Amino acid sequence: MIIILFLIGFILGIIYAFIGEKLPLLVPEVIEKEGNSWILNLFIGVINALVFLISYYNFGLSYEFFASLIIAGLVLIIFISDFKYMIILDSPLIISGLLILILRAYFYGFKNMGLSLLSGLILFLLMLIIGFIGKKIFKKEALGGRDIKLAGIIGLILGLRLGLVSIILSSLLALPYAVAALLLNKDNEVPYGPFLIASMAIVFLFMDKFNNLIAFLI
Repeated sequence: MIIILFLIGFILGIIYAFIGEKLPLLVPEVIEKEGNSWILNLFIGVINALVFLISYYNFGLSYEFFASLIIAGLVLIIFISDFKYMIILDSPLIISGLLILILRAYFYGFKNMGLSLLSGLILFLLMLIIGFIGKKIFKKEALGGRDIKLAGIIGLILGLRLGLVSIILSSLLALPYAVAALLLNKDNEVPYGPFLIASMAIVFLFMDKFNNLIAFLI
């Protein structure tokens, strides 16, 4: 059983690596770069296989198990596409959002699905406002449109309170990278998507601890 689960997770990881590398090339303005090394693809496959195994043995066939698989797929695809091409594709976000809503409805009912949808909408609008204000202040795009859409997906998966925590955490994670890029005189445009998706994975993984922190602060 362990071997079968590992192989399924490994194959899915390789597929995610391929999607993250090749799907952005369908966008006309994206310029093709050198392909991922086989070592990187192998590493991604192994990481996803471990996520698959750990999620199954921790959660069983539950909402958390299937949601963790969706998150792992998003993490791998977005890390590759955003760091490599500075782009987050709409299709993985749309598919992930629909799958999360279906899972919510199946495991928790349509009311919970509606609350999840509302949380996603609120976070989407919040990030849209932040992006608008940032553009007015810095006279250029402060947030990409797909980063804003990704925030909506975070709301769908985590809910409103944990989604807000995830966005705050993503800013803290991105800060050292942004400072290092500035000190090294590199392009000051920071790929924010990987930090958004990484923070979502962290908050999802330690959901109980973050809920306890929120309860303590409130």
